[in-house]
Amino acid sequence: MRQKHHSLRIIVFSVLALVTAMGLCSLQANADDRDDNFVYVMTNKKPHNSIIQFRRANDGSLTWVREVATGGSGTGATGVDPLGSQDSLVLSGDGHLLLAVNAGSSDVSVFKVIHDRLTLRDKVSSRGVFPNSVALFGDLVYVLNAKGSTPHINGFRLDPDGFLHPIEGARVDLPPGSAGANDIRFADDGTKLLISVSGTNQILVLEVADNGVAGPASSNASAGGAPFGIRFGRNGIAVVSEAAGSVSSYSFNSMDALEVISGAVTDTQQASCWISLDRSDRYAYVSNTGSGTISSYQIGGAGDLTLINAIAANTGGAPIDSSLSRDSKFIYVVDSAMGRIVILRVNAGTLSSIGTVSSLPTSIQGIAAQ
Repeated sequence: MRQKHHSLRIIVFSVLALVTAMGLCSLQANADDRDDNFVYVMTNKKPHNSIIQFRRANDGSLTWVREVATGGSGTGATGVDPLGSQDSLVLSGDGHLLLAVNAGSSDVSVFKVIHDRLTLRDKVSSRGVFPNSVALFGDLVYVLNAKGSTPHINGFRLDPDGFLHPIEGARVDLPPGSAGANDIRFADDGTKLLISVSGTNQILVLEVADNGVAGPASSNASAGGAPFGIRFGRNGIAVVSEAAGSVSSYSFNSMDALEVISGAVTDTQQASCWISLDRSDRYAYVSNTGSGTISSYQIGGAGDLTLINAIAANTGGAPIDSSLSRDSKFIYVVDSAMGRIVILRVNAGTLSSIGTVSSLPTSIQGIAAQ
């Protein structure tokens, strides 16, 4: 009988321990969801630019948390695409640092996420005019100054506390005609920078040395009209959206020049400027600003592109910047003209509407999701 009671006690304690462990795991999972999942949007307001922090729920919905000033100025509402760029707001890989351009005051702000709270850490001159895009790789930062007498890029080091330090000799002037360049992006290994210049139909490639200093820009003709947004997929493949209504993919040859894999794969839509890739790098989503739609593409193992849905989602308005959640289950799309964020559920190239966040400034541009 004692043995039987002893066995029952063991079973009861085991069940209680299991339930407790499951409860702790559930609490931990909920804590992770609560603490880590944010979406950030830059208001680009003039003269007081700011970042709005939203909390992302498990169903993809957003809840306003706070608005934090950048200390600089945006451009204000100047049309559907105030900055003419992608990557004006960039989140570090660990999600602890956020970089934002202040195009109206020609400086760059750095925020740090401390205990869920977004805090301004630094603001420095972009060392040029009209910074509209920023690239981040590890502690290396390059800022695209898209206007002024000589458009150029400047390099900085970003320390763990969120402070930017200029790199000596890290200014590179862009070729003539590059005013209004659209995007700057590091290759996945950090050895190269790509810059899209829609006005000259060029993609610039710059080698980055071990000391962080970029070399002169070499020009590569774009396979499609008006290259705009840049993303890197598997095996270092560059995927570029084109305002003419298409997407192209490229690899690097032995001379580090771009070679076309899939050239100008049309989506039959208008102003296909902004692009996001999912976590698997197998699907790309393109904002068609002129058509008010999102197109979806599949990216093959060799970097080849196939259009899945010309209209994967009909958002209406004028969708621009987009960002996928870290699990690639949701995509968040900025519509500056209507002052809103469009929220879409993602399923292997298929998109379905969840809702919108409205009543935002009509100057918004730049979004980064976790």
